[in-house]
This record gives sequence, structure tokens and C-alpha cells, in this order.
Amino acid sequence: MKFLTTLFFLFAVFDGFGQSKSVKVQLLSTKKITADTYVGKDTFGNHYTIKDQAFRKETATSEVNYKNIALGNIESIDLQNPLQIVLFYKRMNAVVLLDNQLNETIKINFSETNPELFPVSVRLSSQNKLWLYDQNSQKLGLYDYLKNHFQPITVNLESPITQCRSDYNYFYWTNSQNQLLASNIYGKINLLGTLPEFDQFELLTSNEILLKKGNILSLYDLTTKTSQIVPLPEKSIQSFCYKEQILAIFTGDEIRNYKIILP
Repeated sequence: MKFLTTLFFLFAVFDGFGQSKSVKVQLLSTKKITADTYVGKDTFGNHYTIKDQAFRKETATSEVNYKNIALGNIESIDLQNPLQIVLFYKRMNAVVLLDNQLNETIKINFSETNPELFPVSVRLSSQNKLWLYDQNSQKLGLYDYLKNHFQPITVNLESPITQCRSDYNYFYWTNSQNQLLASNIYGKINLLGTLPEFDQFELLTSNEILLKKGNILSLYDLTTKTSQIVPLPEKSIQSFCYKEQILAIFTGDEIRNYKIILP
């Protein structure tokens, strides 16, 4: 079954492959790293990883870390603002906000502050608010972490969220049908398209998406519904990160940084 899924993905990638200019990459640097999970990098080029439940920030000259044993495993991390990093501990129903030195600034235990909520996705929004999808109500909303108040902004979502991304004004997510949707802060939902099978996605532009499936990375165009394989030599791609035309590939023991040139 796994073979058939991979084969289907390859057919989807090659469909229309020759109809446009190809994606090009240029290797910039490599960095040896010991980590369980590569989280990504920020706009300043600092790398973030998880090792033995510790969240780590590595700069060119130093390393700092944050670990909260009581909260256990980190479900997700939002690096949108390196001065206000969001750590979500799904199992413990908690969120921690960190500053740029990974000092804890705010900790929210939803079981105490909002026992009616069961968050499954939490990310940073604007004006002291978090994007929050509540499984109990099946609604996306904005959570004011200073007032501990949740304001739903959408109707019930018909299909559960599988992965999500966000910026201050928009929350993007995929569902079990691989549909990519977006909601603004007022709760207006738009269907952006349907994606091929993937393990990880990152938004490049309003219609271009980087998709990882197994050890294959491809560029998917929502408008033309075509894909192009990103020509990478790595035989193992555990995860990737894209920031300002720089593509970082985590192979398991090193980070390889590429400049990616889109067609």
C-alpha cells in the first residue's frame, strides 16, 4: 500500500513536469547537528531543534535551551516571531510562550483557565492572540492569552485539521481530504485547492507549495495543478524549512542549506 501511495505521488509530480521551467537549487552550506527533530530556522538564520524533550536554539556563537519535564513532549512549535515563540503541549493541554533567549514569558494551562476547551492546533496571531482550533466545538477561533478568553470565528469545520501553518492574519490548514484552506481573522474561509499526498507542506506564495513525500521534495502549483521535483541529492530527507528563498534540509545528522530558484 505504501508503495502504491508513493507511486501515485510520483505520477502526480511528473504530470505536467515538462510544461514549465524547472526548479533550481544551489548548495550554500552544511552543518552537522545532533537532534531528534529539526524544527526550522528564523529570519535571523538561527536553527531550532528538539533533543531529549529539550527545545534548543543554535546561533552562530551560542546555544540556549528550554525544557519543561512536567509538560512532556512538544506537539508543535511556531517560529513566526522569534521574539515570541509558541510551544504547544497537546497531551497536557498547555501552551508556553518564550522570548528570544528561550525564557518563559507566559504559560497557559487550558485545563485550569478554560476547561471547556480541547485545543488540537495552536499558533501565533496578532494583538496578544493565538490561533486556536478547539476539538470540542470543532471551531477555529482567536484566544486572548492576557484575558484567557476564546472567541470562535468560524462555523464547525466539517473535516479535522491534519496540518496547519499561519501568519498574523491568516490560518492555513489541510484536512483529511488533503484540501488546503485558509481563514482570515474574521472567520472567512477560502478553499485554496487540493494537494497531492504529502508528509509536510510549506507555503511559498499564495499559489506555490513545497511538499515532502518520503524523501522527495516537490513544488506544487495550485493554479495549474502541476508539480515539479526539487532536484536534491539527499537520499534521506526527514524534514525541511523554507525562509526567504533559503531551503534547509534536515537529513538526520546534518542541515544542508540551499538557495532555491523558482521558475
